[in-house]
Amino acid sequence: MRFEDYTPEMQAKLRAIGNAAADAVEAQDSPSLGDPENDPNFSPELELSRLLNRRRTELKAIDDSITRMVLLMHRRGQSWETIGRKLGITGEATRLRYAKLERQ
Repeated sequence: MRFEDYTPEMQAKLRAIGNAAADAVEAQDSPSLGDPENDPNFSPELELSRLLNRRRTELKAIDDSITRMVLLMHRRGQSWETIGRKLGITGEATRLRYAKLERQ
């Protein structure tokens, strides 16, 4: 079953559970300098989870900023082709990805 298939109430509950779990992981301190394996309280599983969550959060923020800049460039008259070259993709790929966001 996909997340979208749940009722809005269940989606809200699942989001709350996920957010609580993410908050618990994010609240953990980073391991101290040195070899973390020497710390008996160090959990590589929790550290991996913390790092993955951090990466996901930071990548989303960067992607959101890129989207804002792409849409601003296009509103200011730059072609999808020009923007695509800066992104390292074709103008058509750029248009397909971002034009629908421009209409929102």
